[in-house]
Parts: sequence; C-alpha cells; structure tokens
Amino acid sequence: MKKFTSLLLSIVLLLSLCAPASATGISGFEKKMDYKEGQFVDVPAGSLWSANVKTAYEFGLMNGVSNTEFQPDGNVTIGQAIIMACRLHNTYYANEATFQARGAQNYLEPYVEYALGQGIIAKKYENLNSPISRATFAMILGASLPNAVLPAVNTVVDGAIPDMEKGADYYDAVYRLYRAGILTGNDTIGTFAPSSNITRGAAAAIVSRMANTSLRKTITLDTPYFAAVPMKQLANLKSIRENLSDAELTKAYNAALKIVGPYAGMSREEQLYGIASELRRLAEDGMEYSTSAAHYSDPYGYFVLGVASCAGCARATGLCLSILGIPYEHVNENQWSHQWCRVNVDGIYWICDAYGLYCGPEPAPYKHPYL
Repeated sequence: MKKFTSLLLSIVLLLSLCAPASATGISGFEKKMDYKEGQFVDVPAGSLWSANVKTAYEFGLMNGVSNTEFQPDGNVTIGQAIIMACRLHNTYYANEATFQARGAQNYLEPYVEYALGQGIIAKKYENLNSPISRATFAMILGASLPNAVLPAVNTVVDGAIPDMEKGADYYDAVYRLYRAGILTGNDTIGTFAPSSNITRGAAAAIVSRMANTSLRKTITLDTPYFAAVPMKQLANLKSIRENLSDAELTKAYNAALKIVGPYAGMSREEQLYGIASELRRLAEDGMEYSTSAAHYSDPYGYFVLGVASCAGCARATGLCLSILGIPYEHVNENQWSHQWCRVNVDGIYWICDAYGLYCGPEPAPYKHPYL
C-alpha cells in the first residue's frame, strides 16, 4: 500500500508539472478582475476594442481612466507603457513586486525602478506623461517577456514591413512582435507607422495578445517591400503613357506593380529575367497580336486588354522597369521595326524583350540576336 501511495503521488506530481499553468499557456496569466460588459461607457459590447479591453482589464494589465471610461482612442503615455510592461514581466516571472506608491506624485517611481532593474528599459525618460510612439511602445513591451513565450508563428521576412528603417533601434523589437503574432500593422501590406502615437485601444490589443496566446494573429509578409516609383514620377512617363487616360494608366501601373514586386531587391539581371519571363507568360496566355486594335502599342493594351504589338510589349516592359527605377532606352520607338528595351547592366547593355524571346547581353550595340 505504501508503494502504491508513493507511485500515485509521483503520477499526480508529474501531471501537475506537465499541465499548463493557465488557460493561456503562459505561466501566471489568469483572470484577476471581473469585467462587466458596458462598464466603460466608451467601450460598448461588440465594438472594435471591446474584447481586448476586457482581456487586458481581467488580467490586471490595464485599467480605465475612471470607473466608467476607458478612452480607447486616447494616447498611451510613456509611464503607462512602463506600467503595462512591468505588470507583464512581474506576472510571468512571479516576482511578487507590489509597486507601492510613494505619494500621489511619485506613483510611477516603483515601476521605473523595476523596469530599469529588470532590463525592460535602458534609461530614465524625462517626461513620463508624454505620449509614447508606437516604436518605443514596441521596444518597452517587447522587453517584458522572453522569446520562450513569444515564439515566431508568422513568416515576416526582413525588409517586408514597408516603413521600417534597417538599423533603427526599434527594428528588431518590431519584427519580433510581428513574427510572434502580436503586431500585424495598420493595413494589408503591414505598415507599422513607428513615429505615430499609440492609442489605448491598440495597446489593449497588444498586451492581451502577449498574455493570451489564443489571441495572437496570423500574418504573412514574405516579400521584401520596395518603394515603387510613383506613377506620376516615372522617368519615361510620356512614352509609356502615349494616349492613355488617367484611369487606363492607373490600371496598367497597378498590373505592372504586381509583376515587379517579387523582384525588388534582386540583382539587375534577375529583375530583367523576371520581367521578361512574366511578360512572355502573358503573351502566351491568349495575347492577341495587332498593329491596329485600340491600345495595341501601350501597356494598357498589354496588361488589361490582352492585345499588343512589339511596341506595346516594349512599353509594358518599360513601365515595369520604370516602377523599379531602372533606366532604359526604348529601341526603335515609333518606327515600323521591331522594338525592345535596352538596359545598362554594370556597363554591359542588355536586351529585355519578351516578344522577341530574348533577355540578355546584346551581341553588338543595338543588335538583336534573333532579328
């Protein structure tokens, strides 16, 4: 009987060690406060931030600005961000810090001291009551939890977030939170807006996702973002445009933008091969050859209408090159002769010609190997 009891206790102990510490899968994060729907008059049930506010409040990570208001559209201050980070850190590591206030004017001091001591912040901030930027918020909140509970669940390649400057002090922190499903950006391409202020509603979403793994979001940014040359600033706009209306040019531009996006950041040779291959694929996919149909000689005909001559192919190629900021020459433009794009690649001129079935160095100046 003694052996059986000992064995039973061992099994119970083993199961207790294997079981998750909370429903969220993160140690220490449990419901601490009761939240009643509608307790904040500015966070009605079903509103944009209601679920996040509920979670952040119940976990004791955020409070309202009063008993009846949360101010989801209000700015988060530096001091408030430090408080959130300290609460996350203190809960996860079970440090049992009490953050005892030292008078009404010095209630932030215990949090600042804790944050400095635990490496959450690296310096004291002069004005803790000033609004915090999204970049600084990401750095402070990201430092509150270890990699073990912020594993990468999303594919976000370096350079994929549009407005992130490589080498910025917040770069690694922001990418870490994107990959962990904490941040998703402000639009479909993942724009972060690092210098803008962060609202209390957005902060509630972030701290909720950090504390509860089931709330984390999926996002895929698997192509390095590039700053496309704006349509009105294209180097060869007059040639590319021909007689196109603004609406027609816009449709052609957007179609070309989708083609060149995956080749941004690649070598010049890879970009030319890629453009030529994609345009050849379009040509073979039911493209109608014409020298008389409407738009046969412009990129709108090539990309939108599916009708073109070599002139239309050359201008479609030129539009792709221009979006990438690649200088080129339209060979034999406006002549009744075969036309293509000529590009300087490190001092060697290349032909990029989907219609003429060639992309590579020219055999002699302005000579096409197949014509």
